[in-house]
Amino acid sequence: MDNKKIMGVFILIFFIMIATVSAADNTTDTTTISTNTADTQTTSTDDTTINDEIKQNITSKVNVSVKYQYENDNGKITPSVSAKINNKNITTSQKYDKNLNIYTIAVNHSDDVKTFNLILSAPGYKSQTKTFNVTQNEGLVYNLEATQSYQYGDKIAIIADSKLNFSKADDILVITSAGVPTYKNEASEYIIEAIMNYCNGTVSNGKGNMLMLRQTENDPIDTCFVVRNGRNMNAIVFLNSSTKYSYLGTISENMTRKEWNSYYKSVGQEDSYSFASLANGWYHNVSYLVLQEAAFHGHICEGTLGGYTITEALLQYYPPITETATLGSLPAEKTSYKVLGMPGDSASDAVLYFLDATSGKRSYVGFNTTKSGAEPNMMGFIRWNEGTIEYNPQTNSYEFTTPSYGTVIVMKYNTDENKKLFTKETGIELTGTLEELKYNSWWINKINTNPESLVSIVLEKDNLTEEQYYYLIGLDADLTNPVTVANATNAGSVRVKAIHAHGLDYNYLKSLDLPNATRSNSIADRTNRTYDDFKNIGVRASTLAKNYFKNELGVDLIKDMPNLAVMTTAGHVYMEQQTTEAVWDGLFQELGSRLYRQTLMPDHNAIWKSLWFAFVLHQDNGDLMSLYMRYNPSNDSFLITDYEGSHIININIESLNNSNQTAIAGKIFPDGNYNSIQSITNAWSNGITFGQLCSFLFHNHACPGVQPGFFMSDYILNNYPLNENESYFYIANSIYCKDDSLEYLLGISPGLGSYMSQKIPGEKIDHEDGSTDEGVLVIWDNELNVGRAVIMNFKWATIDTSKYATSDAKRAAQIRAYNSIYHGQPNEDVLENYAVTPMSEKWITADEYAKLKAGTNDNLDSMSFIRGIENRTKQQAISLTSGDKLINTNYNSSEYTNTNTNNNLVNNGGSQKFPNSGSHSNNNNFISTNSAVASRTSSSSNNLGQSSGSSDNDAVAPGMSLEATADLGVAEASEDSAQGEEGNAKAYEVSESQNKSDNVNTVVYVIIAIGILGALAGYGYVRSRR
Repeated sequence: MDNKKIMGVFILIFFIMIATVSAADNTTDTTTISTNTADTQTTSTDDTTINDEIKQNITSKVNVSVKYQYENDNGKITPSVSAKINNKNITTSQKYDKNLNIYTIAVNHSDDVKTFNLILSAPGYKSQTKTFNVTQNEGLVYNLEATQSYQYGDKIAIIADSKLNFSKADDILVITSAGVPTYKNEASEYIIEAIMNYCNGTVSNGKGNMLMLRQTENDPIDTCFVVRNGRNMNAIVFLNSSTKYSYLGTISENMTRKEWNSYYKSVGQEDSYSFASLANGWYHNVSYLVLQEAAFHGHICEGTLGGYTITEALLQYYPPITETATLGSLPAEKTSYKVLGMPGDSASDAVLYFLDATSGKRSYVGFNTTKSGAEPNMMGFIRWNEGTIEYNPQTNSYEFTTPSYGTVIVMKYNTDENKKLFTKETGIELTGTLEELKYNSWWINKINTNPESLVSIVLEKDNLTEEQYYYLIGLDADLTNPVTVANATNAGSVRVKAIHAHGLDYNYLKSLDLPNATRSNSIADRTNRTYDDFKNIGVRASTLAKNYFKNELGVDLIKDMPNLAVMTTAGHVYMEQQTTEAVWDGLFQELGSRLYRQTLMPDHNAIWKSLWFAFVLHQDNGDLMSLYMRYNPSNDSFLITDYEGSHIININIESLNNSNQTAIAGKIFPDGNYNSIQSITNAWSNGITFGQLCSFLFHNHACPGVQPGFFMSDYILNNYPLNENESYFYIANSIYCKDDSLEYLLGISPGLGSYMSQKIPGEKIDHEDGSTDEGVLVIWDNELNVGRAVIMNFKWATIDTSKYATSDAKRAAQIRAYNSIYHGQPNEDVLENYAVTPMSEKWITADEYAKLKAGTNDNLDSMSFIRGIENRTKQQAISLTSGDKLINTNYNSSEYTNTNTNNNLVNNGGSQKFPNSGSHSNNNNFISTNSAVASRTSSSSNNLGQSSGSSDNDAVAPGMSLEATADLGVAEASEDSAQGEEGNAKAYEVSESQNKSDNVNTVVYVIIAIGILGALAGYGYVRSRR
């Protein structure tokens, strides 16, 4: 009997819940009247969208009321409307009455149609379809439900607001890892969308107070809200996609050590420094370019600021002259500088980001070259001028009419001198993380007042030859003379033999008998435009676009159109020494364009490039109608190009297949960015993930070469998922566009010390079956000090492009085919699929890991080195490592001895250090006791704190201070909703109290419930450790 009563109670509760949900659904049917001033907007699809199979001679009008799950979105988000009959699109037009919050949809159809489907969608909301009968008089009410990620974003924003009181704050900052990671098996970028919508204009990318951390798809989602009130900064932190906060309190650099310990224990090692460094940099008004790059890198540190300062000095003394591409590269991969870096120093990420000289453009070479005399805080730059070679009939040979030559510059930020000066000026000794935060702030002030004191030029030489140039950057195939005149005496002869890259070989550079280079002194004048001035540029550009699309195509552009993309350099480029991100807010105000909606596309460009816009409308028939304009700051005007009177042209794949398109494009896109615009928007029109879009934008264009990075990163994340204490390291040997997508999606980079590049001649890595050994992946165990090394082999898919006549169309077809493969969609052009194959998997020791990072030596490249390692078990590798002289993975410049005894093998910074002395001693025995709280398993081996060119005996891993190490206790295991309402010290303590009952059956039910909750908590914990 008791059992029946208990079961009855459960059933009763179940039906009450159903009734509650049903009632909640019914309440949303009430019409909401907006009090906005009357305004009417109309949009219609182009007549070309009419399906030829449907005669459309009747117009039915439908009044549509749209009610969003979150009332604040009503009247603020414009829904997208489409109509279908028998799954075929038909023409619609849309008129909105703001007073009534009613959309009148006009649908054209044939007179024999009785019903049709109307589909409504909106960013952050699930699309909804309703059937309309042409004879009915009443309208349709759509109750749009938010996606799970949007709901989560809104919920944590509400909680954060309740604790931090946004309305009374001087300013707000949001830092989140949402974007590429998934949330409950769906895209997570709408978390950011929801937060920004909730904040209603106070938080935006244009204001520079929404920062998206770069993370992998497998990483959990962590979010930090920060408010500034005068000199105080407080934060609330949500970890592992939880709606229960993990920390509530100060995040200021002026916090006490006790406060730091509480923050550190609650937030975890990686996030604690990441959030604090970004928040304090933002507080001190560091350039948005630095904030944006630091979010890509993971934090602000000395290396980040040093890289920015080096870039500024480089542009002042050796400004860009011309752009060149390496052998085999596309024109879109031209860059003004080739960079010789020291991976593991955060400056590498900063320099590559600001110069747009990325690894995938083959503009970066970097591995550990300290044994050549290079220092960790050095960066090398080559400004290359490609010569002209022509046939000389008098000598019957090919000769240079203008020679190839280059200027090589080596710079460094003066880490030792700067730290001494910091202590002298402030009286603060660099003994821990709080002091590192203050040191960052000191750097920021110096950047603004005396930047030349922070960096030095240590080498500058001119007239670098071809042979010397390729010795440094590498050459994967012999460089030969032309063969157009076959009987020329040197036709096809080898000018430079293929050679692996030597990178920043400092002793080699010093040995070159070349003249000293002559500095320029190019200092641009800074203007004082305000946020509103820049925002207004975006507003004006949008208004012009509306006018041109209306006048030339008869199409009204309205806000929040999902098929309108705005591609721009805003946010990446300087204009008169000021950042341009505020332009984004003007575009959003007029058109609703946002990155997280995939309708704003900030194209990664070098910071000195011009500010331009491309407005691209994807029509239902597949056309991509593009309008291009460039802003001219000297006279506050826009250059809007045209071809034979038309300012808008079609750039879809069919148009690309027209041989005349190149001439047309040259007129419409005069700034050399046609390939970037047409390639990314064509890929976008096919439907891509947020991670794909970010990868394309980071690379600056879409191309077939980016695609292997998608497949390889997916393969690695699925087949080599990170376990506790593991991290990814990758050394690239076949280097091309895919390296940019691999970096972006795996969360690796040169500045983190987790990506290095050493170009190897093709003969050593190409296989007869057409596959290529792309590089060496290492899954490194930071605790056991051993790793799995595996050669990653990729074989291209076979794609039939014979139906296309032009190279642009062929590339677009390949991009589309690879995208179809990536999304599991059929594509008739795919004749044979791609293949990712791991080869030569070996367990390696710490000594072997260090040699791999050093590029081995002149006689043995990294790929051959891995192949030559004996097969052994994990235990054998551990035993060998225990006996190695080299316990730390740091590579020493003079010999393989290192006495660093850091138990956690975390360097003093977010970057791998390479000491330039014979031995390096660091006896900080920090053992992290926060394993349950560390929210993200980083893909880089060293991911915290500052990058440093020198090391002190008392150096401490950022995220810790010397005092703090004694005060940490073991944290409890994380549960999905682990934190109590007030965020006390026991952030992850789970209550064990239960209501007691003498009824045994009740206990059984409770046990079952606990089991279910336990399983969910276990899943949350496992995910947090991935």
